Amino acid sequence: MTQIPEPESISLTAADGRRLAATYYAPIGDAGLSLQINSATAVPRRYYDAFARHMATRGIAVLTFDYRGIGESRGGPAEAMEHWGALDAVAATDWLLAKRPNAGLALLGHSFGGQVLGLSPHAGKFKAVMLVGSQSGYWRHWPGLRAKLRMLTLWYLLIPVLTRLQGQMPGAIFGGEPLPRSVALQWARWGRSPHYISDEQGQPLRPYNHLLRSALLSLSFSDDTIAPRQAADALMDYYPQAMPERRHVAPGDWGLQQIGHFGFFRRTMPVQYWDMAADWLLHRSGAMTRAA
Repeated sequence: MTQIPEPESISLTAADGRRLAATYYAPIGDAGLSLQINSATAVPRRYYDAFARHMATRGIAVLTFDYRGIGESRGGPAEAMEHWGALDAVAATDWLLAKRPNAGLALLGHSFGGQVLGLSPHAGKFKAVMLVGSQSGYWRHWPGLRAKLRMLTLWYLLIPVLTRLQGQMPGAIFGGEPLPRSVALQWARWGRSPHYISDEQGQPLRPYNHLLRSALLSLSFSDDTIAPRQAADALMDYYPQAMPERRHVAPGDWGLQQIGHFGFFRRTMPVQYWDMAADWLLHRSGAMTRAA
């Protein structure tokens, strides 16, 4: 792989003054596109390092960041999952816009990272958005009685009980880091609501969703039990003004044994599929220049 400049560790400042750890990947042969990566629930930004480095070799500048309460942004309270989208992701966009004011702006959201685009007033500024394993978390979207019962147990029993007993949600439950108490409890409440992302009164929380008018690609995988096809389909309704594309992939379609919820970003993912993502982002955003 072509070597990029050493990524730069930086600090973002959210509107409420909270400091967030982030990493900036400067591109080789600037294609005129900046990419913000919104992480999955409780997944630290380092997980996306190999993918971000590859995007930089394609001329795309990349910013990854840790939500408050996760990774290197763990210092201080994390009062609501909502703040990850309404404050933290906004701070990332602000930084990229200031850093590269003349570049196009794109977003890649993994799982939770694609659910909360409408919490940001910057939603209308993205020229292309790619979602990977992003879904509505409402339990009825899971296929079959067994899967529904598993999600019911997660949202109604497992998360609320363990979180209150331990003061946080153990990360081992879903393969991430421990979730701060208030974040976990709000997440469980969302999962019990047919609107999923919702306010305290149970009403849909969609303040800026209508601003997203870009091309929107949702990529899901047949062996992903965390983001099954029906749940990924349901999320597309959150962005009524976007130009949607859906691709549901079986691992065998790509010559792989498994992909699941996290496999697309692993270093073992064949680079041709990362190039597919880069090509789509560059084309749909209008940033057609390619890095050498």
